[in-house]
Amino acid sequence: MQNQSASLSPVWRLMRDPPLAGTVNMAKDLRLLQQLEKASRSTTIVRLYAWDKSTVSLGKHQKPESGADLEYCSRNAIPILQRPSGGRAVLHADEVTYAVISNDSDFFPMNSLPETYRVIALALQSGLARLGIETVLARPPHRPASPSSTDSSLSAPCFVAPSRHELLCQGRKIAGSAQRRLRRAFLQHGSIPLTVDYPLMSAALGCSQDLLRRTVISVSEAAGRPISRELLESSLVAGFGEWGSPRRNPPPVPLVGA
Repeated sequence: MQNQSASLSPVWRLMRDPPLAGTVNMAKDLRLLQQLEKASRSTTIVRLYAWDKSTVSLGKHQKPESGADLEYCSRNAIPILQRPSGGRAVLHADEVTYAVISNDSDFFPMNSLPETYRVIALALQSGLARLGIETVLARPPHRPASPSSTDSSLSAPCFVAPSRHELLCQGRKIAGSAQRRLRRAFLQHGSIPLTVDYPLMSAALGCSQDLLRRTVISVSEAAGRPISRELLESSLVAGFGEWGSPRRNPPPVPLVGA
């Protein structure tokens, strides 16, 4: 796939990148965030991309030894890198990764992290619905499963515990997200797996396969059929196009959890 740039709406711009090295992907996200922090015009960029090899990304403040099996990753040439955003460890493999970067304070409530997550979650939810995948928005204290000392020798990975407004399908997380905020702009990016290699994820992140199978679901499993990268990206583009309109204040939606 060639690098593509297009317009989703009068206020949202789309970027679609081919698979790139993890360090390049994170550098591009961070550079876009820094550019919009300095920009005088309100802009929202939606970037869809992939990874050239299986890669572990850690939250900005996470220690490598607490998020991955360093020996296994080294032995199997799995890069480990730090994201510019927070959150826990993620294994990026067969997936579509999205990034939303914006300084549009009219569309996004910059003073409310949960509400910003909600607006983006609604766009993701709309895109997945086009594939026949029904999802709900999570909020704490909902937990599909709680890791224990017998489940994991390391800190629980990102997909184990959904954060507020992340998407669940059949009680399992289908999209993991993390955010970084500056004074005038924010970056939110997340992982949407096409398929999940549970043995690989378990080994790379140092947690049990059983825990992962209870808490993580792929787009293909949720849809009940193989979903290609191109189809998922096209569906997400349609979802973002619907929500990235000039209207403001998207309506509230039901949340799972009390």
